[in-house]
Amino acid sequence: MSGIARAQEKKEREEKAIAEHERLSRLFRENRFAFERERRQRIEEAINSAKDESRRARLRELQDAWDRRLRKAGSNHNRFVLAQTFFWEHIFEVWQPALERLASLK
Repeated sequence: MSGIARAQEKKEREEKAIAEHERLSRLFRENRFAFERERRQRIEEAINSAKDESRRARLRELQDAWDRRLRKAGSNHNRFVLAQTFFWEHIFEVWQPALERLASLK
């Protein structure tokens, strides 16, 4: 595949992603129930795309834990703050130690 073809393909993917983001954003504003239904469907599709049953089970556990934690948040702002907290917690407690172990192997 040539560089021009790759660039064109990338541009098409970006345009498609932007259009899909705009559609979901509009759906979120206009019909939260439909948005939530579609969000859950996409999560389920992503989980089901895992080849290994144990990986699918682990992904479901993670999603259930995420949903339980966010359900107790209350407001949209609180959910956003919690999501940020979970992200950084994962970075510092999982990724950083794993990277440090990897670096120590050299």
